Amino acid sequence: MDNLTPMIAQYHKIKNEYQDCLLLYRLGDFYELFYEDAIIGSKELNIVLTKKRISKDKDIPMCGIPYHSADSYITRLVSKGYKVAICEQLEDASKAKGIVKRDVIRVITAGTYFDNEKIKSGLMAVYKKSEKYAVSYLDLSTGEFYGSILSKEDLISFANKFLPKEILIPKDLDLSFLSQDYKNFFITKLPDEFFDKDTEQLLLDHFKTSSLTSFGFNHFEEDFIIKALASVFKYAKITQKSFLPYISPPKPYREDKYMKIDYSTIKHLELISSQENNPSLLSVINKAVTGMGKRKIKFILLHPLLNLQEIEERQEAIEELVQNHTLREGLRETLDKIYDIERLVAKISSNTLTPKDMVALRESLKKVKDIKQFKPKSNLLKTLIDNLNPHTELVEKLDKYLEDNPPFHLKEGGLIKKGVDERLDELKTLKENAEEVINNYQNQEKQRTGISSLKIGFNKVMGYYIEITKPNLKFVPPDYKRKQTLSNAERFTTDYLQQLEDKILSADEKIKALEYEIFTQIREEVVNQSYEIEETARTIAYIDALAGLAQVALEKRWIKPKVHTGYHLFIEEGYHPTVANYSKDFVPNSVYFDENSFFHVITGPNMSGKSTYIRQVALLTILAQTGSFIPATSAEISIVDAVYTRIGSGDNLAKGLSTFMVEMLEVANILNNATKNSLIVLDEVGRGTSTYDGIAIAWSVSEYIARNIKAKTLFSTHYHELTQLENEVKGIKNFYLAIKEEQNGEIKFLYKVMEGFIDRSYGIHVAKLAGIPSSVIQRATEILKQLEEKSKEPTYEKQLQLLFEEVKQPTLEYKQDKNDYEQLINFIEDIDIATTTPLQALMLLSELKNMVKNLKS
Repeated sequence: MDNLTPMIAQYHKIKNEYQDCLLLYRLGDFYELFYEDAIIGSKELNIVLTKKRISKDKDIPMCGIPYHSADSYITRLVSKGYKVAICEQLEDASKAKGIVKRDVIRVITAGTYFDNEKIKSGLMAVYKKSEKYAVSYLDLSTGEFYGSILSKEDLISFANKFLPKEILIPKDLDLSFLSQDYKNFFITKLPDEFFDKDTEQLLLDHFKTSSLTSFGFNHFEEDFIIKALASVFKYAKITQKSFLPYISPPKPYREDKYMKIDYSTIKHLELISSQENNPSLLSVINKAVTGMGKRKIKFILLHPLLNLQEIEERQEAIEELVQNHTLREGLRETLDKIYDIERLVAKISSNTLTPKDMVALRESLKKVKDIKQFKPKSNLLKTLIDNLNPHTELVEKLDKYLEDNPPFHLKEGGLIKKGVDERLDELKTLKENAEEVINNYQNQEKQRTGISSLKIGFNKVMGYYIEITKPNLKFVPPDYKRKQTLSNAERFTTDYLQQLEDKILSADEKIKALEYEIFTQIREEVVNQSYEIEETARTIAYIDALAGLAQVALEKRWIKPKVHTGYHLFIEEGYHPTVANYSKDFVPNSVYFDENSFFHVITGPNMSGKSTYIRQVALLTILAQTGSFIPATSAEISIVDAVYTRIGSGDNLAKGLSTFMVEMLEVANILNNATKNSLIVLDEVGRGTSTYDGIAIAWSVSEYIARNIKAKTLFSTHYHELTQLENEVKGIKNFYLAIKEEQNGEIKFLYKVMEGFIDRSYGIHVAKLAGIPSSVIQRATEILKQLEEKSKEPTYEKQLQLLFEEVKQPTLEYKQDKNDYEQLINFIEDIDIATTTPLQALMLLSELKNMVKNLKS
């Protein structure tokens, strides 16, 4: 484009390098947006769109935001998925020759906006090979950096646990399946260079290592996982430039160390967030007092342990904190005075800090010494406190150097105490005593000249001057230099006064510059100790999390469950931890699982408490394996390798899937992945389709779990026909939620789980409780009575009995000869798919699995 102004030409050159970003171009006290960026900015930020003349006859769109309040505008843009490039002036405009030098100092994206504590950031990178995914997660606000190799299902679970705001992928990778279950993130496709050997070497060089094995990764996984780790690191480094904060060495994230909790379980059990206004489990248990501790409790909740010793160590620490009032309150009182050290280190190392951040770090590190005064007896707590680094030398230096109440900005002065630097002390003394120095010189000149009316004044235009009235001009010494003539006086200066003026007027500027220089040196010392400070922060976070869990246990009178590696699971008088939190009349219930009773079919009308009860068992099991205490009178809980849930679902139009298909996909996931050591929670499986299909599927699923998987299972249902399974399959037991029928025909929910079953749904009673008009209730009662009296067809129970008698035996003959593969092939060939019902298909599939199992044995 011809005839552009130099400034717009410079803009074009810079914008060409950041075409995928909104370029905030610094002009004086404003960041300006031009062209299409301005149109977007005006619309998204609701600010006025104006024009700028760029040549003789051409205007372009323009809008701007104030420099000093840019953060709020940037936050709004980034939260909508825009990338924002910050183009700053690199020199003083008043001293620049020609166009002011400018360049982009940082690119802010959804995953890298770490300096705004109110905005959740987080970067995830994904690289696929075969059917596995190399995954990394980097949180620039805390420095945590993880890497793992995951399956597709575990990738979805990983995303829902860490909640990244931006996911980086190769340009040819399709991750559309992830957006079906995980929302509120943005995809950034990276060029191939982000996944090459040079990028891998960039990562290794940064952490001064030749192999990821030094960080705990296995040799066989290193070549794969480094793709994800290196790409996310390079992206952070390129976008943040000199603002890159401290990043911890990457750590392996091991799925096999933790109980498996997938996306469905996190959502259905409302572990982190609630579908409605009810509290989540996290909100109930998160009693930590520091930001670090709160994040640690969230991690603990989403990662229940599988190792019995680790669970018992946490329990022991929490128990000591519950019982030892002085220890618990002393720790929490001290912790409450500690700032978020992880975030402070990120701000200090990225140079986005304020002087107050450095003081906050100093005051926080001082408290480490106070924490180390406590002498707990439990192994975990003792180890954590013993390993705390008090950073004595650093704290002493920060205490010696930093003012206690510095200003908000780095270059305002008031940062460094006296006694640190002689040059600084001299300048401060001069500034503080300027008036006294001038008065001394004035008295000296009065005495030297004999002019008693001589006075020294000051104004911004002339600086310091000596004023002498006209009658005394004859006494003016020859070394005085005339500056100004007034009607009744003359103003003079001297070489010495000019020197004083230079010192006094420049002292403030010199003080600010020198203090900034000293402060920068201190900052570098802190940055050099970032790793050690981060380790201290994470230890404090763990202590805070344990103390927070102890506080919950104390306030709510929770008990320590006995966790073991056996099969049985007993919970006496357990409470749902969140429902009981807001329901004063909550009714406790017990659960007993063993080898003879591990599949519980639970019946009862709507609103009787079935769903609450089965969720309760899952939540208490998860809590127990985090090491937390639980709401019950006593408990013996076996370690489970996973908690699977299937609890309700709405249509997923984005997927194009019906409620029933979503339900079947979740059930399929459970049947394919659950083991004997899992806990399964099923709520109304099969209700999304017709009655016969629904009952058949529910029946078949129940049989399969009880006979083939033998996992501890809670199955709530309205299909009373399933209660027959107790007599058919070992391990299945019937339970129901009790109700009381009043003499007037009304019912009362008792919310108590009893052994046995009920064969009525009480749907009309529930409709009445919901406020359905009495005329509708009356008519429904009449229709129900007519149907019950007139129906001469066999009941569902009898029809199903006949049906299941028909399909209990293999549909086709097959000789159980483990070496006869021909028989297996013939069996498959003889299946008539066109006439096979869904129920028969499930039974045939089960039979085929048994055949293959026999052939392999």
